[in-house]
Amino acid sequence: MRFRQISLVWAAVLALTSSAVLPAYGMAGPNETETGSFYTEQYQGEGSSPVSMEVSYGYEENAKSGRYVPVSVTLNSQSEEPFSGTLRITAMESDYDIYEYDYPLSLAPSGSLEESLDIPVGRADVLYVKLLDSQNRELLRKRLKMNVSLDTAELFVGILSDNPQELDYMEGVGVNYSSVRIKTFEMDTEKMPDNAIGLDLLDVLVITDYDTRRLSGDQVSSVWEWVKGGGTLLIGTGARADDTLFAFRSSLLEEPYAPPAQKAVDMGVEYAVNGPGDSFMNLICTNVTLSGGTEVLSNDEFPVLTSVVKGKGSVGVAAYDFIDIAEFCRVQRSYVDKLFTAFLGENRLNNLSSYLYSGNSSQYWSVQNILNTGDTEKLPDLPIYAVVILGYLAVAGPGLYLFLKRREQRTFYRMAVVGVSLTFTAVVYLMGAKTRFKDTFFNYATILDTTEDYVDEYTSINIRTPYNKAYTISLDPSYDLLPITRSNTYEGTPVPKFTGNEDYKVRVFYGEDETKISVQNASAFDPKYYSLRKRTPNKDKKGLDGDITLFEGKVYGTVTNEYPFPVERVGILMYGKLVAIDELEPGETMKLEGIPVVNYPVNSPFLVSARVTGSYQYPKADIEDPAYMLALSRTNILSFYLDRFSSFYNQEARVVAFGRDKTENRFLAGGEYETYGMSMFTSTIDVKTTKGGKVSRSALMKPPTAVNGQYYADSNSIYGIDPVSLEYSLGNDLEVEELFFEEPSEEFLNSEGLYFTNIFKGSIHFYNHDTGNYDVMSPDKKVYHGSELTPYLSPGNTLTVKYVCDSTSENNWYVTLPMLSVTGRDK
Repeated sequence: MRFRQISLVWAAVLALTSSAVLPAYGMAGPNETETGSFYTEQYQGEGSSPVSMEVSYGYEENAKSGRYVPVSVTLNSQSEEPFSGTLRITAMESDYDIYEYDYPLSLAPSGSLEESLDIPVGRADVLYVKLLDSQNRELLRKRLKMNVSLDTAELFVGILSDNPQELDYMEGVGVNYSSVRIKTFEMDTEKMPDNAIGLDLLDVLVITDYDTRRLSGDQVSSVWEWVKGGGTLLIGTGARADDTLFAFRSSLLEEPYAPPAQKAVDMGVEYAVNGPGDSFMNLICTNVTLSGGTEVLSNDEFPVLTSVVKGKGSVGVAAYDFIDIAEFCRVQRSYVDKLFTAFLGENRLNNLSSYLYSGNSSQYWSVQNILNTGDTEKLPDLPIYAVVILGYLAVAGPGLYLFLKRREQRTFYRMAVVGVSLTFTAVVYLMGAKTRFKDTFFNYATILDTTEDYVDEYTSINIRTPYNKAYTISLDPSYDLLPITRSNTYEGTPVPKFTGNEDYKVRVFYGEDETKISVQNASAFDPKYYSLRKRTPNKDKKGLDGDITLFEGKVYGTVTNEYPFPVERVGILMYGKLVAIDELEPGETMKLEGIPVVNYPVNSPFLVSARVTGSYQYPKADIEDPAYMLALSRTNILSFYLDRFSSFYNQEARVVAFGRDKTENRFLAGGEYETYGMSMFTSTIDVKTTKGGKVSRSALMKPPTAVNGQYYADSNSIYGIDPVSLEYSLGNDLEVEELFFEEPSEEFLNSEGLYFTNIFKGSIHFYNHDTGNYDVMSPDKKVYHGSELTPYLSPGNTLTVKYVCDSTSENNWYVTLPMLSVTGRDK
């Protein structure tokens, strides 16, 4: 790209410059009239429309920016003639560009048609739904003025229950100091989508008092895919535990559970009126143990709410049915706040609050980073160009002049200069042939996430053209497509009026054999980002499989490459620990015992990625080195994956790998285009944490509670200017034998070529329950035995630790803490 600009400047110096501009074009629409309803209907043309149209959107006419919004359209033919045309939905993206989504349709005489469409909406403010005839003449229009909260962030909660009205106590409750307000929507079996895109508008799905056997296999699969992408599933059990857990138990439960029984549940001392006993309720409960789960709310004897991380999302299972606490919650609505804040965590709720203002911009910047690395073959050989330029100056200047002077032919100097200039222009043009883009081209990054049953493909693409002209490309229609744009509110740009008559910037046509993207008024090299996703059955059982045990910081077991091709730069990531393998041949099984285990700082996904891909071995950037550029591209895509699709504390190991050869793009439906990019292969493997009758696990699987000071759970770091006290939950089910304080490995500290990581330095204090004081610990002590911990553990197996940073340290505003792990036996 940079070289093309240099070439054009050089050509301009030699008086050879050209440009091509294609003027904008469009078709004017009808005038619009406003009403006080959410939408208005219009008809353009003579006589009556041959088709009537009814439209609804979102969940109960509610929507959110930056999400897929479901739009339901009902068409009824009012003619004895068949009808064919196009359903067009016009939206304004967050960068204020106009996007049109076209769906071809046909109606039999007097027939009807119902379409449920998932429309990506950057600014969920207004949508226009238009019906066009076969000549692209507009017949009908619906204006959808969406109900979008602009003041308070909303938590969209879908409720799947046989008695959803009993959960009305959740509606409107403020969560996390009322920074987020709950908005509930009734779901039913028929409304449950069979693809994850249909759930994109929801933040939480609550299933309680419902038989999940009624869900189809595709519906259950879509829920899991939605959770993996960041959704939150909350399941109530109680007397109907068998029903609500049926569809999900194989992926959640560690062991069979006892039959439901009545138990006294402590709702919290803050709800006691006359004494502590007032806070208890007698409820039918089911004691469920989740595989890799952590307790969110608990009694002294059993967990009330347990959660487990799945991909970027999470699943929570309550011991009771949420309907059984309805009467209590209608009086004590703050319990809903307590429940959702404890389950979702302040970090996720704060992200929802910031999303109200930033929309989908964070994804834009992340995708831009992974698609900015270009093809090194397009880079010019600058030394050669320098020689040519100096040669031209020498020949066209003194060289030619002296040559003609000796021959006494100075009168031909001007003509000779023109000839030399044309010659060197041709040379420069030919030298730039391999660096010049001739047509629309792509950068892409593909993540292939493989499970036993499915392969989920997540592809990000950047489409550009080297000229100021319109272009059209065809994509595989099996992909779901989402434009990725940044919000213009950052620049304070006022939102333009959107009437539905504006000329489009991007038009997407959903055909049977292709999805066509047409862009007009395109500037040269103007990037257009899109996210593509697709799920396909894993018929050949491809992937990275294995049997892994993590115990006291060491890894045991095997990993096997089930792909029919070799993979390299294999990384196994789990609980802040990394195992790196150089390569695996097809079908090869590698034993993990004895391979070094690296502790990494969980707040630095780029550093972790660099360690896996090998880019950390390069002390400085060298864009002319193909090996460095390959490692950098791999680092960027892995860092994106860890940030967008993975959590550092989950019960599964993330296995990532790269192919030796460039994997060709899969998303194009036709056409010869230049493409550059790569694919990364990922799988998840359950991790065993037991060995010799003992259990060894991370104490950070449940984020510690900040007693005082500022703690950032997603990065295990603190604001270290003031002392910070954290309460760690070591598990009420464990007889603690050893506690480990683990620092990131030395290579992550101040190694050359890596970013600086500010590791905690200072004093560590344990709260002593016998004396009521904090006892200072030895700064060099990293392992504590159970007998040493007796005065510091509470009856619920919590440990309160105070961190006091060294006052002489710099940058104490963001300090990475040690990672705690615990070993013991089940009680």
